[in-house]
Amino acid sequence: MENKKSARERFLDRFFGGVEDWDKYLTDSISQEENAYDYEYGLKILEVQEQFGNRTNSELGREMWYSNDFFINSLILNFITDAEDDLVTELKQIYVGLLGIREFNAEAMEMIEESEEYLITMNFEIDQQLTYISTLFSYYIYGMYIPDEERDELYPKMVDSLRDLVDKEALMKKISNQIPYDDVPVDYESPRLHIATDLFVASMSFVLGHEIGHHFLNHTGSNGRNIISKFIPTDVTFNQLHLDEFAADNFSFDLLIRGMKEKNANTLFAPLMVIFMLAIYDKTPEESSQTHPSLRDRYLNLLSKVSEQDEKLALSLQSIMNELASWINDILKGHGKTEWWR
Repeated sequence: MENKKSARERFLDRFFGGVEDWDKYLTDSISQEENAYDYEYGLKILEVQEQFGNRTNSELGREMWYSNDFFINSLILNFITDAEDDLVTELKQIYVGLLGIREFNAEAMEMIEESEEYLITMNFEIDQQLTYISTLFSYYIYGMYIPDEERDELYPKMVDSLRDLVDKEALMKKISNQIPYDDVPVDYESPRLHIATDLFVASMSFVLGHEIGHHFLNHTGSNGRNIISKFIPTDVTFNQLHLDEFAADNFSFDLLIRGMKEKNANTLFAPLMVIFMLAIYDKTPEESSQTHPSLRDRYLNLLSKVSEQDEKLALSLQSIMNELASWINDILKGHGKTEWWR
């Protein structure tokens, strides 16, 4: 790659406000005198990440390979570890630049002659929104396994999580008045928290895998590379842009389940949850656009992918989604004009 720009260099050159390392940037921005606790906490995080980097990055510590965000970097490392041989080399050409923008957007950037690497950009809002919806869904799923009287106590927390998703003004006020995190006890053994973590990691992986799919399926003008053409569905729609979206969804789903050591219902549920979250902000999720198929069709396509893995589990997840979606629609007073998910 002599005289070729790396995707990382391309990202930093093109995007004003792009930083090389988010955790280091945030720690450096903390005043040690005014907020000693947060500063020391940030240093501890950097130290742990340095040790992890030395183990996984040829003793290069925090020299990130695949992203300026440590968590995203770890997800790509997981993809590489679990990938088949023909994908490993390609995955190592990925760089994901996280931007601190409050907008739900991820994009596989068009390939250019000056670079042989794949550049993806993701906005910080994706992390936030997937955290909130993972929390919401985890309360419901956890509630399926506890007594009725305990389940009733989860209802206010579900409503609160839903508000975090849909009411940005109230969310910002809540964040500004929040109790410092060191004063809030966290039960790391909580089954509910484990469910939320599974959903969040899998949903972030799915979003990331979708954008990787656009690159690998040659949707971004890469040099004739189309190494995963077997994932392109042929019987869904005649709109090529729609085909590209279905293909990227399918590629991401297959990339996701390749990393499953054993069947995990939460991992399989996560792609459906991502589509549902997008539908919350879409006034017509049952209608397609010029560039994208309808969210309904994408949801049903992914549900069929789950069914290919386990038909009984697919029916169970569909039942959970039907109940949760109906509950959310009632809380939002008919936010959706149709029950598009059925």
